[in-house]
Amino acid sequence: MNMMTKKTDIRFEAKEDGKEYSLYIYGPIGGFFFSENNADSLRRKLNGVDAEKIHVHINSPGGSAFEGVAIGNLLKSHKAEIVVHIDGIAASAASVIAMAGDQIIMPENTMMMIHRASTFGFGNAAAFDKTATTLRKIDTALAASYKKRFVGEEEELEQLLDDETFMTADEAVAFGLADVVGEEIEIQELEDVDDDEDEEEEEYENFKDKLIAKYSANAKPQVNKEPKPEPTPEPVAKTQNLSKLFLNLTKNGGL
Repeated sequence: MNMMTKKTDIRFEAKEDGKEYSLYIYGPIGGFFFSENNADSLRRKLNGVDAEKIHVHINSPGGSAFEGVAIGNLLKSHKAEIVVHIDGIAASAASVIAMAGDQIIMPENTMMMIHRASTFGFGNAAAFDKTATTLRKIDTALAASYKKRFVGEEEELEQLLDDETFMTADEAVAFGLADVVGEEIEIQELEDVDDDEDEEEEEYENFKDKLIAKYSANAKPQVNKEPKPEPTPEPVAKTQNLSKLFLNLTKNGGL
């Protein structure tokens, strides 16, 4: 319910040359309670746009799974090159949208989260059985969004989805779910991330950590950083040994 109160923002802005656009998807995804952050709104914005490249900036806790899938498919079907930038967090349905990118860039201080579909409902046992069956079908459809990028086995992806996995930029790159680790940016709104400061880190006891150790050696993230110039060493002033100078002066009668 807290997600419904988050500010939403979906903007589409053209750059000066008219060939590159910036799309900002901030806040929860979907219609109804989730305002204009939905596929129909994006469809209207993309209609007739002759762009060569679209930069998609995401900072969202997720929302409607089907709206996320529809937004992702709209971006995939556009002729423009899609460059996704995770500005804060791409969680749940927002991570599905991120998978539409031809390139996915995650600054070092951003995160991605993937998990199983969830809902709330009302009814008897038969109704909940039907809901559970439907959710499993949705899980299958959503998993397809990640499979083309995920470098591991299908069973490993399924386990990460079961575990509701939060990933850093480096971890997402190791799994193939992102391409570039960029420089840190200020996170404008880091939505719905639970801080568990009291939870102790367990060395390789977490399934995600085991997979990171397995795949990170083969991951070759592109670091989006300009090389820093080497500092120019200052010239070292030549000094005389004061004791030798004193002896020379004494020897020559200077004192």
